[in-house]
Amino acid sequence: METIVCEPLGAWTADPRPLRCPRCQGALTWTGGGFDCAEGCGITLPIRDGAVVVRDALIDDNKIAADFYNSKLWPKVRLWERLFWLLNGGERRAREMVLRRLPTSPGLRLLDVAIGDGVYTKWLPKDWSIVGVDVSTTQLAACQRRNPDRDLRLVLGEAEDLPFRDHEFDAVLSNGGFNHFNDPEAALREMARVAKPGAPVIIAIGHRLGFPKLDRWIAARLMSMGDDFAGLVERHRDIDVAEIGRRVLDDSRYEVIWRGGGGGYLITGAAPFPEKPVRPEPDDARALALIDA
Repeated sequence: METIVCEPLGAWTADPRPLRCPRCQGALTWTGGGFDCAEGCGITLPIRDGAVVVRDALIDDNKIAADFYNSKLWPKVRLWERLFWLLNGGERRAREMVLRRLPTSPGLRLLDVAIGDGVYTKWLPKDWSIVGVDVSTTQLAACQRRNPDRDLRLVLGEAEDLPFRDHEFDAVLSNGGFNHFNDPEAALREMARVAKPGAPVIIAIGHRLGFPKLDRWIAARLMSMGDDFAGLVERHRDIDVAEIGRRVLDDSRYEVIWRGGGGGYLITGAAPFPEKPVRPEPDDARALALIDA
């Protein structure tokens, strides 16, 4: 996974935290316009249009999603998105059903995976430090425009290979992109890795109507998503997100939170604590001495 960064630098500064080298997991050094691997593996992470680009050549479903959100199709779909929010009590009310699951701690360090255009980022406490990841350059640019006056660092990259150090964030949020990832379970494992042990991980996504052929026709034609993106959504129709949550997170819970327009679900859980090695119980003092030697 490689990273590209563009001017302006946005909120990125000489301090590389919370980044790590995506190739060797080593430390990074500031170059004035981005970051180089301090371990000598040769990777360079430039900053482009305020975002650190972690991968400039996407593949599979991540590429399909990026192409869709970077195209003229996405603005056409916004009408249907607004209708969805209307059927669920309005956008602010509906999104607050997800956002209220976040902690309320001052100075919280939040990772938002698939941050999109940052429409709800401005509703979060001003003293929070937010890092947002997305595959779409268009969405990241819109996010930056919407949130010019806050501590917001953006990364162009994939959820399956997050370029962050272990246990960096107080909470992790992913709102609306989980069933678009190449590998949702791998993405959730990465979110759990970069969260502090015990930190909340919150995943929200919408449903479809439940009729495969009708759903695909509606998405591709009526909603103007196009065949590729509609096919992506259809391929992930039967993902057992509740089971993925149980495999990856501690105290994982699945619940339906939106009912109108096909509805939507929420997965909440906590990042697991690292497993401690089991210390054997010696039968006698000599065995204990051998273990402690």
